[in-house]
Amino acid sequence: MGPIILEIVTRVLTTFDHCSHCEFLFDQAGLGELHHQREINEYPPDLKEEYLRLSNWIRELSRRYKDRLVIKVIDVQSVLGIYKSIRYRIRDYPTFIVAGNEVYTGWDKDTLAALLETHLHA
Repeated sequence: MGPIILEIVTRVLTTFDHCSHCEFLFDQAGLGELHHQREINEYPPDLKEEYLRLSNWIRELSRRYKDRLVIKVIDVQSVLGIYKSIRYRIRDYPTFIVAGNEVYTGWDKDTLAALLETHLHA
C-alpha cells in the first residue's frame, strides 16, 4: 500500500520575493533575510504562534511516519484552499484531511494520530 496523503488546510505566512536577480543581489548584500523577516514580523502574534505550532507538529509527523505519509500544506487563501474549504465545509483551522475522506479540525494530536493509524492499517 502506498503512503497516506494528509492535507492540512490552514492560514499560511507568506512573503513576497523579488525577481531572481534582485533576490540574489539582496542575499549577497545580506538584505534578503532582513526583508523577509520584516514581512513575517508584520503578522499578528497569534498567527505566528499558530504557524510555529503547526510547523513543529508537521516535523513531528514527518519523523514519526516517514515515507508512509505525504503531507501537503494548503493555504486557506489560495484557490485550492477555498475549494477545499467549500468541499469539506471547513470553517476553522487547521483542518486535516486524511486520505481525501476523513476530516479533523483542531489541535488534538491523539485524535489525528488515531485517524492516521486507522488509514495506515486499513
